[in-house]
Amino acid sequence: MLHHASFNARDPQAVASVLAEMLVATAVRAPSPPFPEGAWFVCLGDNFGSLIEILPCGTVLDQQAPLGIGFDPNMRLRSGSHVLLSTPNSTETIQGIAARMGWHSELIDARLFKVLKVWVEDETLVEFLTPEVAPLYRARFGWGGMATLDAKLRELESQMAAALAAKAANQSGRKDEQPAGAMSP
Repeated sequence: MLHHASFNARDPQAVASVLAEMLVATAVRAPSPPFPEGAWFVCLGDNFGSLIEILPCGTVLDQQAPLGIGFDPNMRLRSGSHVLLSTPNSTETIQGIAARMGWHSELIDARLFKVLKVWVEDETLVEFLTPEVAPLYRARFGWGGMATLDAKLRELESQMAAALAAKAANQSGRKDEQPAGAMSP
């Protein structure tokens, strides 16, 4: 069970407020200490106590630092981490809120399921399962889908590898083509 996750933002209060709106949740200023000044929580108010910590840019988790929280002024905001969250809001509502903030959003068909990707502050990926797309995700990755999940993932893997190979071959073929009227060497 995932109970909380964290990521950094340039404006944690604004990000927390907007995510709270997107998730129909509550934004609350984090206690400082132990959290760095300016940190915020987005509390989902569910039975699991789920929340998202929004930490100021430069905050890093460091086992050597007091309270395990350090600071890196050269921190790179883009990373390989992201989070997928369920929301009662529609895809249209989430995309409207993202557009209002100037954040890129896109509904993606990942073949096994669809997901709404939102780039918070155009740097951090937060994905959303809206009511329109959540049932398929849960069918694939919930208890009911576990028996066939590996087979579906291997099938997807084969399909994607074939599609990428075909694309590469097509692009390679274009390099060999010469413009009309061009002379051969």
